[in-house]
Amino acid sequence: MGKALLLVLDGASFHIMMDLKQDLSFLYEIMKEGVFGNLQSVFPSITPVALASLFSGKQPEHNGVTGPKIFIKNRPLSKPLSAFSSASLIEDPVWAHLARKGYKSIVLSAPQSLPDKWKIENMILFDPYRAKMKGCDRGFLINEGENWIMEGKWKLLCHDDLCTLHYPSPEGEEEIELEKSKWSNPFLIKATCKRKELIGVTRAIQKDNKVYILPPAFDNEEWYNVKELGKDVWENVSIKEGMILDGDYHGLSSGIIDLEEYMQTVFFAFQFFLSYSKFVLNKYDWDFAITYLPLIDNLQHLLYGIDDATATEHIRRAYQLGDEFVREHSSMGDNIIICSDHGIAKVRKKVYLNKFLERINLLSLEGDRINWKRTKAYYGGGGIIRINLVNREKYGIVSKKEFPKLIRYIMRNLESLEDPESRVRIFTSIYANEVPAEDRKADIAIMGVTKGYSISSQIGNTDIIESVVPYRTSSADHGYYRAEDMDGVILMHGKDFKKGLKVNCRIIDIMPTILKIYNMDAKSDGRALTEVLANYGI
Repeated sequence: MGKALLLVLDGASFHIMMDLKQDLSFLYEIMKEGVFGNLQSVFPSITPVALASLFSGKQPEHNGVTGPKIFIKNRPLSKPLSAFSSASLIEDPVWAHLARKGYKSIVLSAPQSLPDKWKIENMILFDPYRAKMKGCDRGFLINEGENWIMEGKWKLLCHDDLCTLHYPSPEGEEEIELEKSKWSNPFLIKATCKRKELIGVTRAIQKDNKVYILPPAFDNEEWYNVKELGKDVWENVSIKEGMILDGDYHGLSSGIIDLEEYMQTVFFAFQFFLSYSKFVLNKYDWDFAITYLPLIDNLQHLLYGIDDATATEHIRRAYQLGDEFVREHSSMGDNIIICSDHGIAKVRKKVYLNKFLERINLLSLEGDRINWKRTKAYYGGGGIIRINLVNREKYGIVSKKEFPKLIRYIMRNLESLEDPESRVRIFTSIYANEVPAEDRKADIAIMGVTKGYSISSQIGNTDIIESVVPYRTSSADHGYYRAEDMDGVILMHGKDFKKGLKVNCRIIDIMPTILKIYNMDAKSDGRALTEVLANYGI
């Protein structure tokens, strides 16, 4: 059958790619010579939900991944399933279908790839994002003198524009010299996170006699399913490239690094994903593989809503990195499928729904933590508001009798929520269940948001509605608009695809189309795009 390679360019938007096509030399050639078109995402069009549909060929309500947090009976409201885990997926993904038929499959990054619950031979699974450890997943500042970070002693000594950083390493205390405003090469650190002693890799930059450390990635053995292969990647790629997985948004938004330095972190991430992908795909045998690049989405969130030449140029650069990523992989497979998971829409303001629930006395905050014993309703993202219901949620506090009254109270407040500056209502479509929702579903579902507004599940913000701060906070989003954010891209090129064909399809059509290349079928909500296959029916 030959090799088929699926390249996911997170966030690549149809309308932006069309505008930039002349600047994307390799992708433009595929547009002309292969299959190209608009790829409609699912609702909500957010990454873990859309990718679950891409990989399973099923709508969210059928594959189980309905939002970033997935609410299940007899679990506390505070501990939903994460969409970034294979536990959330109730339908087999494309790699499991192929591996069962004996095809060697490699997944280099997918939200639902790990832990490996399938245990099938011929299947290599990675997810580099699981090398991040919650609580140890942000960058941190080192001040002059002694600092205790992740239970290790870091010491910084500075003279003029040169600083020497002493830090805990696997070999004991080591030191590195840092020039002002210049990123270091990758280096290994020893840290304790979640009571585990771990080895991590990071980079550093000196900023006015302080040192900023990028978010480290750890060799925690959770981001691969074959230990010897994971160690191989760690030794030959992660340590050398630094394993930076995204542009460092936190460092930029907090004012620690500037835009130019942020863009350097974007390039570090590009270097990692490209080197990592090429290393694995060149070294190990495979019939089908999935690889991934997050950087278009990174830069669009930050910059797409800013209307100036600098932001526009960086968006262009993001798509050119995507073009280069595809070019570097183009000779690896007999068939290449390039697609995204969603598009993007500009926003001016962000709405914090849990702050709203706190304001109407349904969510209790103590500092920046939720008091779940006093919380009646919670927004977990994905448009899903869930009631903390007795006999459904473990430790629930809302009775079944109180439920309908509470739903009506929330709905009245949601429907009347306006931006105090513009008097615009925030929500265009809201759905409420008359009876308590089943597993994975919303008691109240946010189905549409007014153009220019974004919704967030974050807590701890001062106001319900906050304006975008250019070059500091997100100026674009996707998920709830049913407009440009639903429009991703699809490109196909290779021996089994027709040439010069324009298509419009759905994200749920990609999995059955891939299987069709291998003369396989599986139940799905999508359909195999047989019209793009050169030899179908012959």
